[in-house]
Amino acid sequence: MTHSARSDRLIITGLLLLAAVPVLAGSLRLVELAGGGQVLPDGDRIGSAPVPVLLHIVSVTVFSVLGAFQFAPGLRRRHRRWHRVAGRLLLVPAGLLTALTGLWLTLFLPPTAVDGAALATIRVVVSSYLAASLLLGFRAVRRRDFGAHRAWMIRGYAIAMGAGTQFFTQVAWIVSVGALGTASRTGTMAVAWLINVVVAEWVIRRRSRPLRTRGRLLANSPQSH
Repeated sequence: MTHSARSDRLIITGLLLLAAVPVLAGSLRLVELAGGGQVLPDGDRIGSAPVPVLLHIVSVTVFSVLGAFQFAPGLRRRHRRWHRVAGRLLLVPAGLLTALTGLWLTLFLPPTAVDGAALATIRVVVSSYLAASLLLGFRAVRRRDFGAHRAWMIRGYAIAMGAGTQFFTQVAWIVSVGALGTASRTGTMAVAWLINVVVAEWVIRRRSRPLRTRGRLLANSPQSH
């Protein structure tokens, strides 16, 4: 197996594992909405808005799973047409629907007993950031600014995958401290989104470094003078 293939496999596997948490939770919610037994808490609250919840689950699932393959560099190079078509027809629409339904659920779905105003504000910011990242990424690729396109799509995917990271931050809190309250729920969710944002910016800068180095080498080469 080549280095590129191993790298692609690690990226895809890691992102799919992170996506497994929201995908599994969403699948259980779909079973509940279809009339199955309640497995997750807050079933009555979620059932009060079945259409937005259904759209949110489906869009998050498509966005998280498809995105795992879109961000594998070797796969993207080998299948450029698939990358473009899947991105425009599936990934961007699914991501925008994720953001819009997430915003709707934040504003109109009754909050849980531990959902405060601070968390609602953060969720509005996160949904808006996701939508803006996808739109800016789409605009960048239309201008053939592939570096900016990649950066904005990484940012959008990272913020959308907050639910996967929140599983770990909340489990860590419950194991070490105890049950979640309003402040701890807000804190663990905010920290998870912050972790994803920081990792995304690190990945963006790490990938852009070889391009900057190549640009300096070309600028200093004898042929450029």
